[in-house]
Amino acid sequence: MKVHVIYAHPLKESLASRLHDTVVASLLEAGHTVDDLDLYAEGFDPVLSAEDRRDYHDLSINRSRVAPYVDRLMSCDALVLCHPVWNFGWPAILKGYFDRVFLPDVSFKLQDGQLSPGLTNIRKLATVTTYGSKRWRAMVLGDPPRRNATRFLRVVCNPRVKVEYHALYDINNVTNERAEAFIEQVRMSMLRF
Repeated sequence: MKVHVIYAHPLKESLASRLHDTVVASLLEAGHTVDDLDLYAEGFDPVLSAEDRRDYHDLSINRSRVAPYVDRLMSCDALVLCHPVWNFGWPAILKGYFDRVFLPDVSFKLQDGQLSPGLTNIRKLATVTTYGSKRWRAMVLGDPPRRNATRFLRVVCNPRVKVEYHALYDINNVTNERAEAFIEQVRMSMLRF
């Protein structure tokens, strides 16, 4: 299976970086082909410009400035997001990726006023993330990152997409043992992916 991994964290010495490395290594060990996109390392521009917005619904040109990213997304069988949760959302660079790459006729089709999924090639979807917050606080606030990953992304993928969500909460107080156990949980999940 071809797995597109999208990673969003600027620091190589972070727990997010270790999780990203674990995801990629485990998927490769399991025999998958991995297309690894490190948004920071590639210098992805997350800003949706005025021109991008004007061209958004023009299917003949809307993907011209992000075509390589669209091609990578549309050629995969599975998608894995690796990122921290910042301010109860995706990092800005990842949100910008969705704003710029999840275009009409890419992530969704609009025909005769009806919406349908555009990324039907994606049959597996996973998120590996960390929160500074405790789980109960995230739940009280509706846990927007979990909802985006398990609901919003689900509806733009294959209708039978299998979804996994792996989250380590309260990382500001996490012990080394708990962090290592989470890394191992992620490793085992990616080996079975």
